[in-house]
Amino acid sequence: MKFDHEDIPLHWVNRLGFLVRKELAQAFREAGHDVSAEEWAVLLVLWSRGAQTPSHLANMTIRDRTTITRLVDGMVAKKLAQRREDPADRRRSLIGLGCEGERLRPLLIPIAQSLIARAVAGISGNDLAITVRTLRQMTQNLMPER
Repeated sequence: MKFDHEDIPLHWVNRLGFLVRKELAQAFREAGHDVSAEEWAVLLVLWSRGAQTPSHLANMTIRDRTTITRLVDGMVAKKLAQRREDPADRRRSLIGLGCEGERLRPLLIPIAQSLIARAVAGISGNDLAITVRTLRQMTQNLMPER
């Protein structure tokens, strides 16, 4: 039985993921913004959902808590994010947007949109909808049950 990695959808998902992170970081850097692809992922969550606990950020970005803690530490130093006490439970912290994270939103989104446009060029809307639906289902299939 032949086992060709190029016939495995997850090979292409992984390859695309690496390429997107590389291209996105480069595009941000070329525009003069010191934001990594990992920081971008956290910013997207904070922009769309507001302040989050570190655990929720870890779940949303598929990272472990230690990685998120280090990532957020760097983002706080760059003023992309800020930590504050959770008013509902003083033992927990909430991660929210910092002044730089707010300021960069209208600057970073068009850069990302440009990369997305390049990535989907020549692909029909119907094919994109099927791809998104398929990738969502594959993700759900691999998520641990809660």
